[in-house]
Amino acid sequence: MQSDFIDSMTKVINASGRMTKLGVSVQSEYVQSMMKYASDHYFIMDELYKKAGEEIAKLLGAADCVVTSSATSAISFTIASLICKDSKKMVADLSIMRNDILRNNVILPKGHNINYGVPIHTVIELAGGKVVEAGSVNQVTKDDVRECINENTLALMYVKSHHCVQKNMVSLKDMIDLANEFNIPILVDAAAEEDMHKYYDMGATFVTYSGSKALCGPSSGFVLCRSSEYANNMRLQYYGIGRSMKIGKENIFGLVAAVEEYISAKKSINVTADDIKDFIQSANNIDGITATLVQDEAGREIFRARLKFDPVSFGKSAGQVNMELHQGNPAIFARDYLVNLGYLDFDPRPLTSKGDLDLIIKRITGIAEEI
Repeated sequence: MQSDFIDSMTKVINASGRMTKLGVSVQSEYVQSMMKYASDHYFIMDELYKKAGEEIAKLLGAADCVVTSSATSAISFTIASLICKDSKKMVADLSIMRNDILRNNVILPKGHNINYGVPIHTVIELAGGKVVEAGSVNQVTKDDVRECINENTLALMYVKSHHCVQKNMVSLKDMIDLANEFNIPILVDAAAEEDMHKYYDMGATFVTYSGSKALCGPSSGFVLCRSSEYANNMRLQYYGIGRSMKIGKENIFGLVAAVEEYISAKKSINVTADDIKDFIQSANNIDGITATLVQDEAGREIFRARLKFDPVSFGKSAGQVNMELHQGNPAIFARDYLVNLGYLDFDPRPLTSKGDLDLIIKRITGIAEEI
């Protein structure tokens, strides 16, 4: 590759998380080797789709699985497959027939109708679904969902994400109970979740994951399915709307390798808990900063360093610090969802080494000394 192209790209230290806008994650040598193997060989792609899905299902204890290009496309695959079932005509003509489809309502708690880079309703509606919001943004009860269910209900959907409203939301268990009571499927979007078993074991019909977030695989996704019938219907979408979302052979092999590596717990940890403690201690030594260890907003077993900037004693607001971190070389990206409240969070998972933490402290110290 031309060095001028590489040199033209902004170097990045990602302390934000498994963020799509930053390239999500980096792959292990094993995952890269499997991607290289795939790139050197030809395959019957229909067989590869099926065999890869079966292998992931075996590794994760599901009935079947469908591989996709992303967790987003996994949602579209799922909704379209519930509408089309095994009708090849509907698969081919879904966009033409969508106005004639009545049973396409996807019930979603209102606090889960989020934008995570794309509005989730767009992803559902792309596949022929129609979003029905249950309850209010800050309060959804089981009865709110129940009252939305009718003869046009295609599925229930639940989103596990820090982007969602966390308080006063109907529980996933209650949603699964309703799905069972009315004999309708339920889809759980668990794109960035680290537990690959929990939601399927709870009884969800479908669970979608990203292959590039917690798994640190290539750009990819997959759907755990409650039956092979569901999975076979979903694989038909490779020849419908899924054609524009197809996943290549290299990423399929990389995804399977990433799942295998994740389950075997062989993945190395670049930044340890002790490294984060040292980082917090160093940050607390800077005037105007209070640093603490915080758990992920959605309750995942993810812990980050949270730095609170006092604009008076530090001299700049968290927003100003965030902008200056972005403008440096390399650019440093923190988790800035609470920047308006004075906080920047630093996620250790995407960091390549303890040296990244040291550089972050050095840059923040430099910002303070410039004042």
